[in-house]
Amino acid sequence: MSKLPLMGDLSSTAITPDERELLGERRLAGVCLFGRNIQDRYQLADYLAEARSLAGDDLIVAIDQEGGGVLRVLDVPYPPPAMALGAADDVALTETVAAATGRALAGIGINLDFAPVADVNSNPLNPVIGDRSFGADPVLVGRHVAAFVRGLQSAGVGATLKHFPGHGDTSLDSHLALPTVERSLDELRHLELPPFQAGFGAGAAAVMSAHIVLPALEPGLPATLSRRAMHGLLRRELGYPGLVITDALDMKAVSERYDSGTAAVLALRAGADLPLALGPVDVQRRTLAAIEAAWAAGELDGEEYAATLERLASFARRFPPRPSAAQPREAADYATMAEATRRGLVALGALPRLAPGDRVALIATTAVRANAASQLSARPADGLVSELERRGLTVERIHLTWGETADVTPSLGGMNPLPDAVIYVSTSRTRVADGEVASALRAAEWARYAGVPFVHVALWNPFSAELVPGPALLAFGYRGSAPQAVVDALLGGPVTGTLPVAIDTLA
Repeated sequence: MSKLPLMGDLSSTAITPDERELLGERRLAGVCLFGRNIQDRYQLADYLAEARSLAGDDLIVAIDQEGGGVLRVLDVPYPPPAMALGAADDVALTETVAAATGRALAGIGINLDFAPVADVNSNPLNPVIGDRSFGADPVLVGRHVAAFVRGLQSAGVGATLKHFPGHGDTSLDSHLALPTVERSLDELRHLELPPFQAGFGAGAAAVMSAHIVLPALEPGLPATLSRRAMHGLLRRELGYPGLVITDALDMKAVSERYDSGTAAVLALRAGADLPLALGPVDVQRRTLAAIEAAWAAGELDGEEYAATLERLASFARRFPPRPSAAQPREAADYATMAEATRRGLVALGALPRLAPGDRVALIATTAVRANAASQLSARPADGLVSELERRGLTVERIHLTWGETADVTPSLGGMNPLPDAVIYVSTSRTRVADGEVASALRAAEWARYAGVPFVHVALWNPFSAELVPGPALLAFGYRGSAPQAVVDALLGGPVTGTLPVAIDTLA
């Protein structure tokens, strides 16, 4: 039986009997990996070899390995946030970072990365894009999108531009709701579309649709299900010839309105090639059945369906799996990621210069929500604390609780002797909540009256620097070598990045 145009997912680090049966039918065109599938790269390589032994070597295996806050495999060289690459603004560096990313993924057996993000981050309140975007200037975003595509695909991994036609100006997360972008078509062509066009010019293998409504294109329908967006704009006006994949159909922007089977058929009719249906085996079977029924009933255009199957087959030929345990360039690739992280730091104002032996008060929320779509938590400040201590500073930590206001002045005033500096660390993926801002403002005011240097380290969302008095050091993310780069800067190292977004700091 030939493959059907559907990508599914798997439930854990071991393929279940039901999943083995489904994969063995060789109907799924692809699978998307998540953290729940991964223990480490070695287990994952074996896991994918087993999946392909069941589903065929033409099975497309995709992953979200963007960098920064969106990563799945953590024991390989992985990129810093896209916004850090935008801050470094060196397209050769971005291409080198992407090539290193591709080598790591290809060595495991992954042949499609859902990266780079081509969205222009024009809305500081955007809850879902943020550091995932290269910046706010479509020209800057475009040149780094193209560089990332070139680098990734040079290593044998297909690149995916997302989220078409542009998710950068939303204030809602499409995992949780259906956003609307009120832009005219001329505005869309001027701001949102140029980075996608730059990626097309670089030969991007795939594009991922956005679950957003653009009334100027088609009122009431998310772009994923809109023929005017997928076929009219993407295929006909922009001439994109590659693979079109939907964002996950279980996201509430779609799933609150359509079941997975209906959504998949609507997406195919709109012009997508590969609906992404996530969920248990029975959900994927129902979605496959819906596609088969729609084809049998003549609801899918025959020429377009044949073109979709050919695009899937073409992708599999262009990016065959080439897993390899040998990674001779891995040390150099880790060094590349560290350099990119360091060069992506941005300083707003004159940073205080710390030294080994100093005693600092560090104020940060202990645990934050990793993303808006889950209840998973992260502890971004922990690595920074460890690195400060490793470099010979004494850290007196003042813990904040996510979403609450705390009066930190008694803790600061009770330190004897007074600290050599107060470091407030914002750790939220979205801009920090009002309660935490109030706590930070009290810390800054105390430091000013006590004559103690104050610095804000924005360890994740850079727009938090608009809410707290400076100086500020923007890192755009906390993973990998970010703690070392931040501490280097606080100890007087050079900070060379430039702002890729507009930030209005407090006087």
